[in-house]
Formats: sequence, C-alpha cells, structure tokens
Amino acid sequence: MDPSFDDVWAEWEDLFAQARKTLGTLKTPQPPHVVQTSVNALFRTTHTLKGMAGMLGFPSFSRAAHRMEDIFDLMRKGRLRSTDSLIETLESGIQALESGLAGLRRGRPEPEDYLRGLRRQLGELEALARPSEGGTQDLTSLLDLPPEVLKGLSDYERTRVTAVLLAGTPIHSLAVCLDFATFDERLRALSEAAAASGELISTLPWEVPEGREGLAFLLLVAAPSVEDQALGIPAEEFIGTRRLADPERVPASVRAAAAAPAPEPPPVESGPEPMPSAPPIPDMEVLRLPAQRVEALEARLMEVAQLRDSVSQIMRQGSGADRERPLGIMGEMEAGLLEVQKSLLQMRMVKVESLFSRIEPMVKTLSRDTGKPVRLAFYGGDLELERNLLGRLTEPFLHLIRNSLDHGLETPSERAAQGKSESGSLRISASQRGRNLRFDLRDDGRGFDLARIEARGIAMGLLKEGQVHTPERLHRLTLEPGFSTQEQASEISGRGVGMDVVRAEIEGLGGEIQISSEPRRGSLVRLTLPLSRAVISCLKVRSGGQTFGIPLGSVVRVQASPVPLHGGDRVEVLGMKLPMESLQACLAQPEPSTGQRLVVVLRQQGASSANGVEIALGVDEVAGRTELLLRSLPELAHAQGIMGGSLQGEGILWVLDPEAVMGLAMDSLMRRVARV
Repeated sequence: MDPSFDDVWAEWEDLFAQARKTLGTLKTPQPPHVVQTSVNALFRTTHTLKGMAGMLGFPSFSRAAHRMEDIFDLMRKGRLRSTDSLIETLESGIQALESGLAGLRRGRPEPEDYLRGLRRQLGELEALARPSEGGTQDLTSLLDLPPEVLKGLSDYERTRVTAVLLAGTPIHSLAVCLDFATFDERLRALSEAAAASGELISTLPWEVPEGREGLAFLLLVAAPSVEDQALGIPAEEFIGTRRLADPERVPASVRAAAAAPAPEPPPVESGPEPMPSAPPIPDMEVLRLPAQRVEALEARLMEVAQLRDSVSQIMRQGSGADRERPLGIMGEMEAGLLEVQKSLLQMRMVKVESLFSRIEPMVKTLSRDTGKPVRLAFYGGDLELERNLLGRLTEPFLHLIRNSLDHGLETPSERAAQGKSESGSLRISASQRGRNLRFDLRDDGRGFDLARIEARGIAMGLLKEGQVHTPERLHRLTLEPGFSTQEQASEISGRGVGMDVVRAEIEGLGGEIQISSEPRRGSLVRLTLPLSRAVISCLKVRSGGQTFGIPLGSVVRVQASPVPLHGGDRVEVLGMKLPMESLQACLAQPEPSTGQRLVVVLRQQGASSANGVEIALGVDEVAGRTELLLRSLPELAHAQGIMGGSLQGEGILWVLDPEAVMGLAMDSLMRRVARV
C-alpha cells in the first residue's frame, strides 16, 4: 500500500480506538446525559469513517460505515434503547469494520458487505426503530419559548426535547452575554460545563439585553436544575436561567403511550464480563505529525546530547571553583534534554489497553459462535508500546485467540465431565522485562496433544521415527509452516493453522515465541518483544572500573556488609540467607581479590517474595539513581547480561538485563560448587 496513506491509516486507527472506548462506557449504567454524549460521539465517528472511505475510493466500507451511522442515529434520537444485546451487536459491527480496514491496509480486495454476518441483527434493530402508526410525538410546543425560536430547532433537537421530557427530566434555559473577543472560547467552556451537569440539547442565538454589549446565547439544558454559581459563570456574562418545560405538563395520554414496554432485540448469549470503562472525556485537540519529522528531531536531540556529554567530560577533567556553576548548568541541560526525549518517545507510544480493547469483542463473538463460555481477564493494560507494534500485533493475537477458543478450550459438557467449571478461562497479560515487552496468553483448556503432534511431525518428515523428542521440540513444531494436526480445518481455526504466521510476525519484530502446555490443565503462549526505545529508571553501580545501570524494577535492596564478601559467600538479608556473587564474575571478569562490601539484592520481575528467586550481587560502589533513554544496540545482541547502553557524562553506562545477570550468577555459583 502507498506509504502516503500512512497518516490516513493512523487516523482511522485512532477513530476505531475512540469508538471502542466510547462503546465501553455504554456497558455499565450511566446517567442519561452521559449515554447521550457517548452515542453522539459514536455517530460522529462513524460519519467520519464513512466520509474518509468514500473519499479514498472504498465504496463497500463507506456503505457499511453509513449503516452503522444510521443505527447510532436511531439511538441518539431515542428510537433504540441501549441494551446489552444492542451494545454487543454494535461492538461486532465496529470490529467488522476494523478487520476490514486491516485487510485494505494489506492490499486485499474489498468484500461486497463488511457487515454480512450481522445482517439479521441489524435488520431487526432497524425494524424495532420504525415509528408506530400515527407517527412520533413532538413535545417542543411545551417549551416556554417564542414560536420563531422553536422553528430554529432541528429535527434531532426536537427528538431530544421529546425524549427527555418523556423520561421525566425538566428542560432549563441558560442565557449568557459574551464578549466579542473571547465569545468562542467562553461558549465552548460553558457548553462543556452545562453538558457535565446534564444534556446540552441546543445552543441558540439570543437577544442582547439593553445596556450590554457582546453576543448573547441561549443554552437548552436537560437537567434537574441549572445554577450559574455551579457552572462558574461570571456576573458580567450571566443573563438568567429559568425552567422552560416541566415533565408534569406532558399529557397523560402521551405518557401512557410512551410507558408501554418496547420490544427489545433478541437476547444474545452473554460473553465474558466487560472490562470497567471510564466515563467519556472531552475531545482533545490532536496534532498529527509525520513520523519522519519526529525521527529527525530525535536524531538531532541525540547529537545535542552527545555534545553535552563531551562538554561535560571536558569540564569534569578541569579543576578550580570556576567549574561548579557551569557543571550545574550542564546538569539542568541534561535533565531538560531527557524530558524532551521522553516527550518525543511518548508521542510514539500507546497503551497496551488499546490492543486489549480490540481483542475483547472478538472473544465475545468467538465464544458465542463456538458455544464455549469464556471468562476473559486482562492484566498490564497501562503498559505502553510503540504505535507501529500495535498494528503488527493484532493479526498474531487474532490467530492465537482463535486457536485457543476453537481447539484449546473444551465444550461445557467436556469440562463438566473433567470436574472443571463450564466456563473456560483466558488470561492475557502484559509485563515489561527490562527493554522487553512480554505478553502471556494462558488458557485452562485441554493443552496441546503432544502424541498427536509427534505422529503428525513424523508423517510430514519433520521428525525421525524412533528418536526421543522433548516437549519443547514438539511445541516448537506447531510453528512450522503448514503444520496442523487437524485433518480438516474448522471455519474458525485449526490448531497450528496460522501459527507460522504468528512466528514470522513476532520474529520479524525481533522477538521470540515460546509455547508450553499440560494435558487437561491448559497452555501458555509467551511472546517477547524488544522495545527499540525505552525510558527506564536505574540504580547506578560501579564494578571493576566500569559503570553499570540496574533497572530499579528488579532491585529489592542495597545493603552494606561489615566484612569483605567474596563470590560463593552467603549474606543475610532481612532474615534470609542469600547466595552472593560478584558482578565481575558474572560478566566473566576477574573478581576483586579484596572482596566487596556492598551488595545489591535482585529479584525476578513480577515474582512475589513467596516464590521469587533472589540473589545478592557484589559491587564496588553504588552511585545513586538515574533515569535514562535506552536504545537498542545491535552490536550488543550477543553480549551476555547487557541489554543496552546510554551515553553519560562519565562515559557509557551499560544497562544490565537483570534476569540474564541472575542466570549468569547462578551459573557462576554452580561452577564454584563444582570447582570447574
């Protein structure tokens, strides 16, 4: 696809992320004005998607977006009530459009109908929203406003007036007079404040009071009450408030007709519990910059940072009191540059939650289609990953989840026969391990059938008959192109179908994939991906004349010893005896003959104190904490224990990989015991 479309794809992704987040607010009970705000936002989003698709020459996508826009329009006009089954249908529709977008981006031809699988549900929704015989009611005449003002109300605003009055909410007017120079900013602020207290139905021009100058506006707000003090309106802007319409004035016959129970969409089998969703937030201005421009700015900042480091090193080599003030200025420059670098990095980052929000509706749909109820849980959604990774991870996750639900989890009857709960469990977690991002997908299903995998591998000539094959080798075999134990693939997946796609995509990102499973207890697929950039907090230590950084997330404690310690000694830490190894010995350097009096206690990230592995690392000096921008260093790809570096005033600070260092320490201690 033409690279010039990159900005368009990015904007579309943002629109879909916004739609998923807004739909999330409708899954939990909300005040009526919050529901209306969310539905209006969804209507605008699908309207924008429709327009962009039409402009770019994707007519089928435009038609599908237009149909979703019609459904949201029916909701905002009060002709469709928000129900669980309705929201689930809308989620499926947004998911279908987003999947279609991914296909377009890969150059696939447009399908005739993106919403083909939802034709029945959407048709039933549209049928439910048809007005009954005799048409719909219009209660705008109950508003205490001049007829010429009422004529200015749009059809949508008339629909909302009627809906809120039938719902028992009074309608108030708020009249304000704003200064010519700032009226646009003030009107926006007042509209947001009014919308926070109720539903802002309309903003109309109003007559300026005698003796005042400016522009006057009348805001129609549906709320129990409207007070100028609560909205923070200055006296010079305030004209007055009053109740325009009272629900008690609605004729009894109209109320009775509205109170008749309306049919609901057919029930849909419920899926996993929805994730808690935040209330909608006000729209924010978004600036879209070409990635090349950001990268050029980052490169320039790196050059400036190197100049700073060179100057800092020269100054530290000097002497005299005159250098103190310049060194202080250099320190401030260093902190400022790091903040700018962090800000630039954050421009490229999105929360993992954005990936999770794409997965949830897909799991619901698969759960319904396979007849397998699933308890879905997400962990680590607040972690961040680079935006370009997000798009490339969606497809691998789709394959893995399809495989897990279709062939990993058992049917409810099979699970009951095994003493399991009828609902399967799927847990997806994200965690950061130094410069790596780790995703774990864990289910409690039947696990991989290793005997069947072995037989299939032998039949395909991938394994030799008569040899012993480890579980690791058999699990790895499922990632080979074309490998599958299924004689016929199902419509959803076949165990192994698409797994080579997962492997290719993950390895193409510089990552790795690991698979493990236990019969009848489930399986674990672990994806480990390197972050090309990361800002991390480190403990600075010195050992053997070199400065190292240890990510603080793995540091449990720093402790001094009254006597020199040597590798192989045991040191007491908080009542526990821990093995101690010198950092120099871990990195295959000579251990100091005089021993070391400082130890840094490390623990595996994410491990609890009850079951975590801890080890004491001997160092020469602890030089404090620092925050640094860590970049991938390809030349260190095979350097054991090192995951990156950062240029500092005193030279290069090598950042250690805590888990790798712990492994090196254990190997070194084992060699000491064996006297190798």
